[in-house]
Amino acid sequence: MSVRAGAAAPARRRGAPARARPLTPARPARRPAPRTAARPRARLLVRWLWVPALAVMLGGIVFINAATLRLSTRSSLTLQRTSEAQSEIVNLNQALQQTDAQVRNAATRQLGMRQEVASQVTFLSAPNPTP
Repeated sequence: MSVRAGAAAPARRRGAPARARPLTPARPARRPAPRTAARPRARLLVRWLWVPALAVMLGGIVFINAATLRLSTRSSLTLQRTSEAQSEIVNLNQALQQTDAQVRNAATRQLGMRQEVASQVTFLSAPNPTP
């Protein structure tokens, strides 16, 4: 008989529960080294992205201001043309009234015509022509 085969294994207690492992994982022995190269690169990238973004925003503001100025210039030109047209209409109406008054005065002086009051005007009806 060999020693191994003949030796009886120590008896295990049947009532004892198996040792439970802790739920939290064990802490590593040392912390990983921080990434020093990635953070400055990311900051530099963010800085370089802000410049074009700011340029686009400022360009948009300038574009909107230029469009507003163009629109106000067009509207002021339209208002100026409207006022010129209205003043021309007033001048033409005055010229028409003067010409009308001159024609009435000439008709009264040269031809002896006069304008009757509306209540004194009567209309004649012409007879139908006979065939």
